[in-house]
Amino acid sequence: MPIRPELRHFYGSAWRATRVRILERAKNRCEQCGKPNLKTVWVYRSEACGQYWSPTIHAQSWTSCLFGGGLNFRLTAAETRAAFRSGQVRTIRVVLTIAHLNHIAGDDRDENLLALCSWCHLHYDREHHAETRSARKDRQRPLLAEARA
Repeated sequence: MPIRPELRHFYGSAWRATRVRILERAKNRCEQCGKPNLKTVWVYRSEACGQYWSPTIHAQSWTSCLFGGGLNFRLTAAETRAAFRSGQVRTIRVVLTIAHLNHIAGDDRDENLLALCSWCHLHYDREHHAETRSARKDRQRPLLAEARA
């Protein structure tokens, strides 16, 4: 998600130091699902969430990306091949982002920040993004009462 121009001043050199500190606290893994930072993993698309598998981390098991993570399940070799053929499995490179739990840029207290992968960050912020998008669109539209007059 791009940073809006009016909020960019929050993300200078002090932010870079904060980001490093939070990533170290998280041991360079998503604090929700455990995906490793800057690694390539396979993601299995499902209705509930995107599970991931890294051959160097999980021996033949997939890990759930649901908040709390850690739910492992196994696919047989035939199921895995079928998932790849059908396009349910894709390869992604994980990049951790730092999420503000209260959605206030500049509130950089450690207890307000989490290291999250893109998937977890977008899902954590889903409701907030819908509200801010709606508010921005409403500011750009004429009010219905004015339009009728």
